[in-house]
Amino acid sequence: MSTQAPTISMVAGTTYRFSAAWASEDPAATPIDLTGCEASFVVATTQGAPLLTCETGNGIELTDTLGGINIHIRPEQTAGAVSPEWSGARYELRVTFPSGDVYSLLRGHFQLTPGVIHG
Repeated sequence: MSTQAPTISMVAGTTYRFSAAWASEDPAATPIDLTGCEASFVVATTQGAPLLTCETGNGIELTDTLGGINIHIRPEQTAGAVSPEWSGARYELRVTFPSGDVYSLLRGHFQLTPGVIHG
């Protein structure tokens, strides 16, 4: 899986979902077995302070033997005024295996924009 990820751009107070599939680099592109793994997705300020966090069972679902990672950002996680801290925000998706090995799968920029409709 390439770690070169696109900028995620979403409107504050809305739902955002995306999925990633992690496969080996062999010719068969065998899915990575995620059985027993934990995942975390964090959006942070340029200084590293977390703005938004999703974890396995709370916004992240793993499809164990298929290498699938499903992320769900809920509206309440970004609701309210878009503060200056969101400027330059970046994100990272990490998976931790039962062995303790940690892999950074996706990294990129995160853009939060205010919505026109409020309420």
